Amino acid sequence: MQKNIIDELAELAIGARMKRLYESLSRDVMKIYADHHLNFETKYFTLFYLISKRGEIGIMDIAEELSLSHPGVINLAKELEKKGYIESFKPPGDNRKRSLRLSKKGLKALPEFELVWNKIYKTNKLLFAKQQHHLLKALEETEALLEKESYYKRFKKVNP
Repeated sequence: MQKNIIDELAELAIGARMKRLYESLSRDVMKIYADHHLNFETKYFTLFYLISKRGEIGIMDIAEELSLSHPGVINLAKELEKKGYIESFKPPGDNRKRSLRLSKKGLKALPEFELVWNKIYKTNKLLFAKQQHHLLKALEETEALLEKESYYKRFKKVNP
């Protein structure tokens, strides 16, 4: 792979490198969805998957579990609802809350999604098995460090 400015910047461009990796994987996964005739974007995966596992789940619970903002969940939900894969409803007894569940189309498509996800999982396992420095382990370690002390606090310590 040819070096570019992002590669040269190393730690200074960690966000850009992660975004570049995400976009590369995302492009190919979207091709996989298209090959399976699923009108789906990778950004919907965690939300759709969570709803498929929980059956019904509230917007606030989704935001907390996926570590997304409330508006972020609402935007993703609107897009998935427009595609027909999920539906929103007000749970009985609480008109303030909004919950989500798979629609008939989502339930019908779920077995095909699960087939694709299993294939993606196998591909990822093979990809990660060939790595000298395991990406998922490194991400877990980084997330744990940042959970103990935020990046901003670390920055302030190094640069008072």
